[in-house]
Amino acid sequence: MARPHSVAFRALDLNVIRGRADDSALVTPTGTLSYAQLLHESASLAGGLRELGLRAGVPVHLDVPDRHVWVVSVLAIVRLGAEPDEQASFTITGDPAVINVGGEEYELDLVLRAGRVDPAAAEVHDSGDYGERMERRFGDVLATLLHGGTLT
Repeated sequence: MARPHSVAFRALDLNVIRGRADDSALVTPTGTLSYAQLLHESASLAGGLRELGLRAGVPVHLDVPDRHVWVVSVLAIVRLGAEPDEQASFTITGDPAVINVGGEEYELDLVLRAGRVDPAAAEVHDSGDYGERMERRFGDVLATLLHGGTLT
């Protein structure tokens, strides 16, 4: 039996491939993003975070109150295979959100724009039980997208 695609791929890329690119994926007071737009934003943020050193297995702490930023950040973290950890020194926090890496602080919008040059692709397969753990940790985001729904 073939291994399933990664949770990041199934949550966004697969929905786009299956023709849902223009369907609403995220609706917040900030605005509405289609599946294609949410894929682009999260892959771009992941690309920027990767440039700052976030990789598979690297601990990261996410604590942002803005739902739009929360969802895009969760999807970027999962896309890279990073490990959520409240004690991590790599953080995405605040409102407006900032990224802190090794004592250096970067505005989220700057990192997002930088990542648009080289957005991060989703891993083909998750390592070990990563997908299942992320579905438990971020079920509010992943379950809805995995079922083709709209986040609010």
